Amino acid sequence: MTTVDPRQLECFIAVAEELNLGRAALRLHMTQPPLTRRIHRLEREIGAALFRRNAGGMELTEAGEALLERAYRIVELSRRAVQSTRLARDGKLGHLTIGYYDSAIRDGIPRVMRDFVRRHPDVTVGFEYAQKEIQPDHVRDRLLHLGFGYDYPDEPGIERHRVLRESLYVAVHEKLAAEWPDSAHVSDLENQPLAVHPRARPAFADVVIDLCLRSGFTPTIRVEAPDVVSCLAHVALGTAVAVVQESATKTLTDGVVFIPLLDAPSVELSCIYLAENRSPTVSLFIEHLESWTAERGA
Repeated sequence: MTTVDPRQLECFIAVAEELNLGRAALRLHMTQPPLTRRIHRLEREIGAALFRRNAGGMELTEAGEALLERAYRIVELSRRAVQSTRLARDGKLGHLTIGYYDSAIRDGIPRVMRDFVRRHPDVTVGFEYAQKEIQPDHVRDRLLHLGFGYDYPDEPGIERHRVLRESLYVAVHEKLAAEWPDSAHVSDLENQPLAVHPRARPAFADVVIDLCLRSGFTPTIRVEAPDVVSCLAHVALGTAVAVVQESATKTLTDGVVFIPLLDAPSVELSCIYLAENRSPTVSLFIEHLESWTAERGA
């Protein structure tokens, strides 16, 4: 099977476009004799004449016409292969598998990822639902490149970077909203049937419970839901109210109104990743994340 050097094809394309060996040699930054030898060698390897002489100089043969159409494609594929390899080396071509849990996927994660994807269109992104407590192990095992969530504990071998801080809101059924002030306080939750999430602990549910205890009352827990979506479903039924992160207000749940919780501290959305031996693509994202958060004073 005959194989052709891409450089030979580049020379052939130049001659085919110029139809003049001297001009083609200048374009290729070489002298005419080695260019002529390359064309003759290509013709021997293919077993067909590619050019013929005519009154005006030279023209492509039928075999040359057929090769030119394919030569463009082969040279472009070769160029792209080299470019892709260099991009991959620099972390600019690759894939990120991102673990998420809870409401951050509604707002916080898209906000930080949007600029990155726009600036690095050759990097593909995939999202996987993964509870916060299993994300560090999945990152260590390289099942995930990154994890996003709230209030991660310290983990060996895992770096944590704050992405942004989110305010808290009280989610209430729209028919009950008139009974609430435009801006709520933690004390307003006293004697209210609460839906908290997630069921697995420690988690955001403990943050809500601690807010109530610090305000001098024990909350009335009506429901322990597995995640924020099911938590809001109980609010939509009118059987409970819930404290949720700002990202959750982007969840379109029929009949649910969100009221700012004024005297509650904000919660921290963070990104976790390997402390060492990261892929070039992950390192590229971390550079983006550091710049993104610095611009916003996160």
